[in-house]
Amino acid sequence: MILKKKTPPTKAEVERGVGLLNSIRVVINVLYALMIFQIFLMLPRPDDPELAYHTLSQIYSENVMQIVMIIVGLILILMYWIQFNTQLGNLVRSSPLHATLAVVQMICLMIYLYFVRFDMEYDGMKLALQMESIFLAAAGFIAAFNWRYARNNGLTSDQIDDNEELNIFYKILPEPMASLFTLPFAALGPNYWTLAFLSIIPFGFILKLVRKKYENNGVEKTDD
Repeated sequence: MILKKKTPPTKAEVERGVGLLNSIRVVINVLYALMIFQIFLMLPRPDDPELAYHTLSQIYSENVMQIVMIIVGLILILMYWIQFNTQLGNLVRSSPLHATLAVVQMICLMIYLYFVRFDMEYDGMKLALQMESIFLAAAGFIAAFNWRYARNNGLTSDQIDDNEELNIFYKILPEPMASLFTLPFAALGPNYWTLAFLSIIPFGFILKLVRKKYENNGVEKTDD
C-alpha cells in the first residue's frame, strides 16, 4: 500500500511539535553522551584496589572478554546514536507519542548497559546476556516503529521522498534483528554470544536485497 500522509496539522500543533523535537534532540543526545562515558568507566582500571597489575598488557590480557564486550557495546550504542540523529535530521516536528517512544528507547539502552555491568561482575552470566539481547532488540525495534509512526503521521521533512524514508527504515533493522538472533547463544556462553553479533552483516545484506526487490517491483509495504 502506498503511504498517504494525514491532513496537515494546525499551526499550533506544528509549533508545539517543533519545540518538542528540539527538546528531544538535546535530551537524547546528552543521554547518549553519558552512556558512552559510562561504557569507558567499565574498562579495567589499574588503580582498582582489587587488581594487582603492574603493566597495561597484563591488565588487558587478563580481561580480554570483558574488553571485547565493552567494545561491542560501544559500537552498538554508537550505531544507535547515528541512527537516532539520522531520523531526527529528517523530521520537521515531533509529537507526544513520538517523543515518548524515543525516551522509552533510551531507557531500553540504559537497562542494556546495566546488564553489561551485571554481566562483567558475574562473568558471563546467562541471564545477563539474555537481558542484553532483549533490551538491545527492544531499543532497535522501537526505533523502527517510531520511524514508521513519524512517516505515517507527517512528521518527516518534505525534502525526502518515500524511497529515502524506506531506506532509513531498512537501515534501522539489522541491529535489533541481530540482537534478537543472539538470544539463544547466551546459553552457550559469552564467547558464542558475542560472535553471534556478527550476524549484523548478513542481516544487513539480506535487508538490502529485500529493499532492492521492492524497488524493482515498484512495491512499497508500509503500516497503516
